[in-house]
This record gives sequence, C-alpha cells and structure tokens, in this order.
Amino acid sequence: MKRIILSLFALVATGAATAQQQEEYSRWSVTPKAGLTVATVVGDDAQENSSSMAWAAGLEASLRPGRLLSFDFGMFYTRDRIKEEGQINYPNGNQFNFTASHFRLVTERLDMPLLLGLHVMPGLTLKAGVQPSLLMSATSKYHFAGFYVEPPLNAIYTDADLANLPKIPVDREEKAGIKSQMYDFDICIPIGASYEWHNIVFDARYHFGLLSVAKDGDKKQDVNRRYLLLTLGYRFNL
Repeated sequence: MKRIILSLFALVATGAATAQQQEEYSRWSVTPKAGLTVATVVGDDAQENSSSMAWAAGLEASLRPGRLLSFDFGMFYTRDRIKEEGQINYPNGNQFNFTASHFRLVTERLDMPLLLGLHVMPGLTLKAGVQPSLLMSATSKYHFAGFYVEPPLNAIYTDADLANLPKIPVDREEKAGIKSQMYDFDICIPIGASYEWHNIVFDARYHFGLLSVAKDGDKKQDVNRRYLLLTLGYRFNL
C-alpha cells in the first residue's frame, strides 16, 4: 500500500512539473479587474454587525520572471458596506421622540496590494502579500423615524401643553460623514488564489486588517477590517 501511495504521489508531481514546463506565459502583463466585496469589522469595540456586499475595481501589473513565481502590484478603488445592529433613541418629553436604526457604514478606500504568486499548476496561482490602504470617505447611513411638534412662536408652554399639539411624523433615510472618526491608513494581509483560462482571470482573496480603523476622539478603538474580494479580469500580455 505504501508503494502505491508513493507511486501516485510521484506520478502527480511528475505531471504537474511536465504541465508547468508546457505552460506558456509572458514576463510582464496587466489585468484590469472588477468584482464584489463582502466586508465586516471585528474587535472588542466593534458594534454587532453583519456582512454586506459592495464592489471594487482596479488594475494589477504582474512580473513573472520564471514559471514558478510571480509578483503583482495593484491599485483598487474599494467600496465596503457593513450593516450594524441596534438603534439609538432621542426622546425629549412630548416635544419630539426619534429613533435611529438600520445603520449602514459605507467606506471608500484606495487599496494597493503587493502580492507574491506561487504557480502550482497551469492556470492556478496561490497568492499572499501585504496591502496598504488609504481611506477616502466614510459615511453612516441610517433610518430616522419618530415625531415632533411645533409650538406657537413666542408662546409660553409646558410639556403637558405639547401633548395636546398635533404630532408631525418623520420617516426618512439620513446620512452623516464620519471620516473624522476613522483612521486614514490601514494595512491588510491578503491571502487567496486565482485561476486563469484563456486570459480570463478569476480571483478570490480574504483580507485581514492589522491596524485599528476606528477611533473615539483621540482614543484608538479595537476595530479591525475583514473582507472578501471576488474579481473577474482579463490579462493583457506585454
């Protein structure tokens, strides 16, 4: 049995080596890509949240000095969307009562992946590296609902008087810029794989954020970025 397993392993290794020798490749290439992101945040200070899809697009240049290894340098516009659970109440007696809920954090970043590729078989490449990231914008979107009353101008009134005034309902979507509550720079570790067929490249990577992305005033919070990136591209050999 041991001889059979060793023989099969040798056969697979020989086949992979032969296939790599037969594979044609270009030393330099560029690949425009676009696809989906599925993002979340983790950490002791992260609010309870769930992943939500957004999108990304960019360009990667690749240097392949030999059949086994390649080096990728890229630049992506990445949009992340995260849903946060819970709600915030704003009561003020009978004058108004508002509730903010269904929070969605939307960030826009410039990601710059630097990757090492290991070509394990024709078309299939394992990738890992480092990715600096610059925050361009951050917006919190939420549902705002409740009521308020409008007392007469220059009138003297009590909270009991407000209870007799007609309530004006509020039910709308709101958004607020929160870039000042986040750090501008982050570093991720991307790990994934790509498969190429007739110059069409499908790529899947998971990104582990190393730095905190949120702050409370000057205090750093324990909130780290995590996201999955799925892209489809076309490789142009140079």
